[in-house]
Amino acid sequence: MGARGVLGQAIYDYSQEREDFWAISADLGHASGLKRFEELYPERYVNIGIAEQNLIGVAAGVAKDGTPVVATTYAPFASMRCADQIRNYMGYMKLNVKVVGMDSGMIQSNFGASHYGIEDMGLLRMIPNVAVICPSDGQAIYQATKAMIDWDGPVYMRLTGGQRLPLIYKEEDYKFEIGKATKIKEGTDVAIISNGTILADALKAAEKLESEGISCTVIDMHTVKPLDTKALDDVSEHRLIVTVEEHSKIGGLGSAVAEYYAECDIRPKQLMLGTPDEYLHPGAYDYLRDVTGLTANKIYEAIKEKL
Repeated sequence: MGARGVLGQAIYDYSQEREDFWAISADLGHASGLKRFEELYPERYVNIGIAEQNLIGVAAGVAKDGTPVVATTYAPFASMRCADQIRNYMGYMKLNVKVVGMDSGMIQSNFGASHYGIEDMGLLRMIPNVAVICPSDGQAIYQATKAMIDWDGPVYMRLTGGQRLPLIYKEEDYKFEIGKATKIKEGTDVAIISNGTILADALKAAEKLESEGISCTVIDMHTVKPLDTKALDDVSEHRLIVTVEEHSKIGGLGSAVAEYYAECDIRPKQLMLGTPDEYLHPGAYDYLRDVTGLTANKIYEAIKEKL
């Protein structure tokens, strides 16, 4: 089950517990896994059509009385086309809208740059009052969806990866909490900080480094805003901080981490891995990850070169 399917399952399951939230989509209801929610609660579901700015406007109108509203569309359209609506209705007015940016990163591979979501974290984390989250596997997406609906205020959740999500967490030993990073591995030399499905490659890179005697901490910084600065304080004396994101190296997770450390007394050396400041040529998803250095081997090689 891919990210969209997990999203839809989580919304459907949670609708059995909470009967107050709405779901709205820009002609992607079934693609968002919302078919069962639509059938069960037609009075709380709206298909806006291919009109993403209107999607945020209608969601904001429904949310004026505090009702949580989940609004789904593709990540580049949510963040770029709807930036003005998100800024005013969610940021300025603090309305309880939860925008889900589907197929973020480069998973829309052959559709080309117009469909890549590689600027969304940078754009939306600049807007006051909007929380920005990026869960890393199916269990994280499932729990993050519920946490997002319960969060008191606007949220942007970006979903990366394809139909085969990595398995990082088990249900019995994991809890997703907005604003609190998850430490997956504890080490002393290199701290790798990542989010989204690319975290799985970061973990593999860490395992390869550890096989060579390089001790690694791995942190799932699933919340880019509000940033878990305590987690950053805890690794500030590592030899190297590495951020890995399926997003532009400008403005995203790496930038958020660097901005925090810039004002600290201890400023560790940092390596920022992400997509370059250019438009990528279309290609298969694995090809795009390789040319941008976002595979386990390329991450490992970049860290070794920096040490």
